[in-house]
Amino acid sequence: MSQWLHSLSLGYLALVVFAATYLLTALIYLVVMALAVGERARAFKAVSPGMLPPVGIVFGLFVAFVAAQVWADHDRASGAVNREASALSTVMYLAASFPGYGEMRLRELTQRHIREVVNDEWPKLMQNRASLRVTPHALAEARQVTLSLKPQSEGQIAAQRELLAALQDAIEARRQRIIVSHAQVHSVKWICLVLQAACTLVAIAMVHIDNRRGSAVALTIFSTGVAVAIFLVAAHDRPFGGPIAVKSDLLTQVLPEELDSEREFDHTIALHLTGLLRAAREVISDRQDAINQRGNKEGLTARQVIEQAQAGYARATGYPLPVLDPASAEGKLLQAELEAIREVMDEAQPLINDPDRGFKGFIPAVFAYRVADRFSQKVGDVAYLKLTAPAERVRRQTNRPDVWEDHVIKAKFQAPGWEQGRFVAEDAALNGRRAYRLLIPEYYAASCLDCHGEPKGATDITGGKKEGARLGELGGSISVALYLK
Repeated sequence: MSQWLHSLSLGYLALVVFAATYLLTALIYLVVMALAVGERARAFKAVSPGMLPPVGIVFGLFVAFVAAQVWADHDRASGAVNREASALSTVMYLAASFPGYGEMRLRELTQRHIREVVNDEWPKLMQNRASLRVTPHALAEARQVTLSLKPQSEGQIAAQRELLAALQDAIEARRQRIIVSHAQVHSVKWICLVLQAACTLVAIAMVHIDNRRGSAVALTIFSTGVAVAIFLVAAHDRPFGGPIAVKSDLLTQVLPEELDSEREFDHTIALHLTGLLRAAREVISDRQDAINQRGNKEGLTARQVIEQAQAGYARATGYPLPVLDPASAEGKLLQAELEAIREVMDEAQPLINDPDRGFKGFIPAVFAYRVADRFSQKVGDVAYLKLTAPAERVRRQTNRPDVWEDHVIKAKFQAPGWEQGRFVAEDAALNGRRAYRLLIPEYYAASCLDCHGEPKGATDITGGKKEGARLGELGGSISVALYLK
């Protein structure tokens, strides 16, 4: 019955409370008037009007006593939600102090906790079924991630400390929220309140026994006050249930807008993909001596490249390459890139291990474009990865920039004053579809000039023509895209 009442809207709850109160009042009036005959009538007349004020005061004290409880519970519930939302907002804000994997993971876990609370825990709060025995796994994992962070500066040390405090505050606020969700007016209090109201109504009817019309008016006035009092208490009885319940709006406001969240997610995936490709390419660059060494030997295996690339990714970003659920979108894409690296290296093993050849031609650029091509073949309906460059410096026609890439290279990367290393991320068309696109500029290092430097037009070791490039000039770009839904 109680659950049914709290499921009513405010209007229907008022209708039920007022109807029940007036029905009880009418019943009391009819019974008292029916009994007010003979000796009973004289007994009723003996009831002093002076007892009405104390009886009414006692009823008022009952109402104040119960109302104070429900409003205090409501305030506690609201305060707990405010505190939890504030703590989670602090986590989202401070996560930016650890750019890369740390920021992405903390934001992801915070958002997951909020969605679990709103979608799974909140309905249980409304039904008084939420349990403290259910651990907030997302917040617990966020604590572990925060503890595993390796601060590189005083600012990050302070941010890590504040993150741990905010997560602990969120966990404590959740505990308070669940505790207060079980608060409600005990049935004994409801019974006492209703009995006191009934006693007061009976006293009013007895005092006005000689004037039935006056008795009806007095009973109607007082019963209206009773109904109002009961309605106010019933509407606030459960902090998270009923028509005037504490909502989850403050928590959902911590979540970024859906569009922003999608872009943030896509951007994180794009950085993972490009970061892994660059780290793997650096391994090929560093191991050129082993690759080009004569003799029958295992110069460089796929397993070695992947392990060293993961280590290089961690050095470059400060965080390990995440081990993600292979069923997730990000997990599938990272797995596809790792498989592409493995396949390219496996296919190159006969060349790398050829005992009769010195220079094998398996240079970083060749490795990178083969991995990008293989990756795009695997996930071409979802994502795209490519090495490109200014049109005049492209050696492989399939790497020529498309319209968007060419515009970004010319208008931004090659523009005077462009800050070296800044990338461009935009929503742009790709193969007739909308995509989130990221283009990262790359500049010639000393090791690149053997093939791309001076003198311009000379034949390099791979058989190509040197471009006459200079150290630090724009040499190319890594282009990655994720198709939007």
